[in-house]
Formats: sequence, structure tokens, C-alpha cells
Amino acid sequence: MSGAGISTSCGLPDFRSDKNSFWKKNKPIHFSDFKASKESRVKSWENNIAIQQKIKGAESSNMHKCVNKLLKINKKNFHITQNIDGLHKIEDGNADQVVELHGNIFNAYCLNCGQTFETESFFNLNVKTTGDSICPSCKNGYVKVGTISFGQKLKTSVINSAKIASENCDYFIVMGSSLKVSPANSMLRIAKNNGAEVIILNKDPTPFDSEASIIINGDLEKIYNEIR
Repeated sequence: MSGAGISTSCGLPDFRSDKNSFWKKNKPIHFSDFKASKESRVKSWENNIAIQQKIKGAESSNMHKCVNKLLKINKKNFHITQNIDGLHKIEDGNADQVVELHGNIFNAYCLNCGQTFETESFFNLNVKTTGDSICPSCKNGYVKVGTISFGQKLKTSVINSAKIASENCDYFIVMGSSLKVSPANSMLRIAKNNGAEVIILNKDPTPFDSEASIIINGDLEKIYNEIR
């Protein structure tokens, strides 16, 4: 299971090492505000476009590639990620082995009818021209980028996929996550309760270190160079 720490070497800062105030400028919009305010909807869209621009041209980190190699080796291996940046994507398949807990920034959908759209295209053709994100299909719902906002429930199907992967693993390896966000951190406990060995690779200590058999604190790319 990966968190923001796996993507920091790709140019996208995590919330705790935001030296250039990227996240301060693009502060996430609460789901209730998105539904209630046109200004909040536009700001939410602008934030997600800013993330796309931030990582445009960025390559997956060595640790991303290491994880993808493990997925290719064994179809029973899964990658649960808290990240929305898409840098964990596998170019030649195996997408069914990746569980995106918080969605991703590349797809959008109508909260009313469920119609899907490509994010950047919808932003340019609709949000920028109309000043809102009203669905052109049903005319009665708001189109939202497919990321999970604060206050928004995670999709049940996604949670279930993560739980099944956690229940059936032999090793639960955490990479670049503070383990302070729920329900992502509950997957570790599910894995542990089902007999898995827990390994935590993270820059700083986490609240779940006592559950782990192995803990390595440090930059993930440096850890990769040590263990490859």
C-alpha cells in the first residue's frame, strides 16, 4: 500500500514537506462545499488541473517501477494506493491489480447520472466556458473529478477490493504513507489480523510501527537503491 511518499521524487510534494506551498495554493475543497457553491466547484476543478500540470511529463519513481514489477511477477499481488496522481499506472496492463482508494485525477463523472468524462477536456470545454461544472448529459448534476474529497464517502466496491487484497496477503508492505488517514490505515490491521507480516517503509515513524516486523525509515528512492 502506497501513500504520497512514493511520488515525492517525481515532483509532487506530500502535505508535510510542501516547501513551495503547492498544497496551500491548491487547498482541497470539502465535498459539501463542492455541492453547495459554484465558486468551490470551479476551485476544485482548478486544483485538480494544477496537479495534472505539476506531474505532466513526470516519470514513475524507481519504487513505483519496483512495485509494478512485483505485480507482473505474480497476478495475486496487489497495489493499494492512496494516491490520485496516476504515477503508479502500469503501461501494459495489470490495472485490475491496482486499487485506487481515493480515485484519480484523469477521469470525471456526474454526481447525478454517472456519465464519465476526461478531466482536462471537460475543464476546457465546460468549466472554463460556463464557469461551472453542470453535466451536459443530464443537465441536472455536477461533474466532479474522480478523486475522493474530504467529506466524501469512498466507493464501496473499491473498499471491498482493498479489504479482500489485505485479507489474503502474506506480506503487507507500506510505502510512503503516514498511516494517519482512515480507512486506508485499517487495511494494515486487516492484513495483520489475517496472519500477514507487516513491513513499513516510510520517511518518518507511523502510529502503526508496533504492528510491523520490519521498519525502515528514510527516503523511498534511497531505500530502493539499498534493497534492489
